[in-house]
Amino acid sequence: VKKMIQKPDNVRKLIYDAIKSNTLFRACSEEELVDLVDVFDSVNFVKGSTVIQQGDEGEHFFVVETGSLDITVRASESEEEVKVGEASKNAAFGELALLYGSPRAATIRATEDCTLWSIERRAFKGITSQYKLKMTELHQKFLRNVKIGDKVLGDVLKPEDISAMALATQQDSFAKGEVIVREGERGDIFYLIESGTVDVYKKDAEEIGSPVATLTSGQFFGERALLSEDVRQATCIASSDVKCLYL
Repeated sequence: VKKMIQKPDNVRKLIYDAIKSNTLFRACSEEELVDLVDVFDSVNFVKGSTVIQQGDEGEHFFVVETGSLDITVRASESEEEVKVGEASKNAAFGELALLYGSPRAATIRATEDCTLWSIERRAFKGITSQYKLKMTELHQKFLRNVKIGDKVLGDVLKPEDISAMALATQQDSFAKGEVIVREGERGDIFYLIESGTVDVYKKDAEEIGSPVATLTSGQFFGERALLSEDVRQATCIASSDVKCLYL
């Protein structure tokens, strides 16, 4: 059961902004990010205290609300610590602890009294695993209803094949007007439209600004990419905000 920690809106925004721009959280949906922000808990450190000790096993990821910290590294037991950086408001550190219990790569100490917000590995993995399962089930349902020619995938593929496809698919978003694929370029990605609309242009039609087709949810493009790294046969442009699954 998710334990929600109450926090003011400005702190929620600070944590959200810090994790949204972090590589570790890049695959998370907006809903997932909000749920992750919910479970961050506050922790205070007085000036001079150690937040992270190099070599210790880590379980928490931190976002700085107030205060400043020094980041130091010791190359060996016999050498002095060397300062390699600083962290202050909006900074985040400790990502690897959320993936596995690897030893901390640096020591981080408070140079002022600090308020940090942290999430532990168990909470992170619990939320992200739940969303991964939910998204896989949604992708399976979507893929079962995809029509290729006069056939529906759910009728021609075994359930285990649909499941394998769902696990292999990834999700991407495109803003209105964004070019998803361009005619003549090499491509190796097959797209399935989950939501939104995509206009398809051939070179002759693109010059007069008229699409040769408009694709909607459940339709696809770039299918030649499943067979070979052929050049794209058309340009596909998002005519609204679009979410796609891709292989």
